[in-house]
Amino acid sequence: MSRTSAAILREVLESLQPYPQMQFLLFSQEWGPMEEEMLAFCREQDHILLLYGLGELSGAAPLEDPRLRHRPYRIEQPRYNLQGKLYNHAFVTAAIPDEAEAFARKLYTGIVNAGGLYLRTDPANLPRWQAALEGANYVAASSIPLSGESLLLYARKMHGWGG
Repeated sequence: MSRTSAAILREVLESLQPYPQMQFLLFSQEWGPMEEEMLAFCREQDHILLLYGLGELSGAAPLEDPRLRHRPYRIEQPRYNLQGKLYNHAFVTAAIPDEAEAFARKLYTGIVNAGGLYLRTDPANLPRWQAALEGANYVAASSIPLSGESLLLYARKMHGWGG
């Protein structure tokens, strides 16, 4: 029996070191099962989810939810106006264009030391993203299969590693 991407994401979220009132970043261009699973986890655990929505954010994102903060964004923004080292983990379900390393560098300043970056991508883009994350000073990259068409790439921000 195959598990859904949302069920796999739930297992990843439940495996994180629990701290009270953690803050998560989510970069998405649509509201689907994985995004809903993240919000459900944040509700249950009393965490905050900051949603950076690309474009009109297709799908019915519950923007009135007190656990969800929403900001529109554009990939080409020079910065994402993230407060430094505030977010425990960043999740990216949006399709990121060619500037993978520049995107990863912009996120680096907002993630706490030893925080994680989780990126949904297709297997063909895995080498490009691994190189981009290494170039942006993330370490210990590994991937978790979600389905035949996508995987969840994880890398860790390490204190004192160039950022």
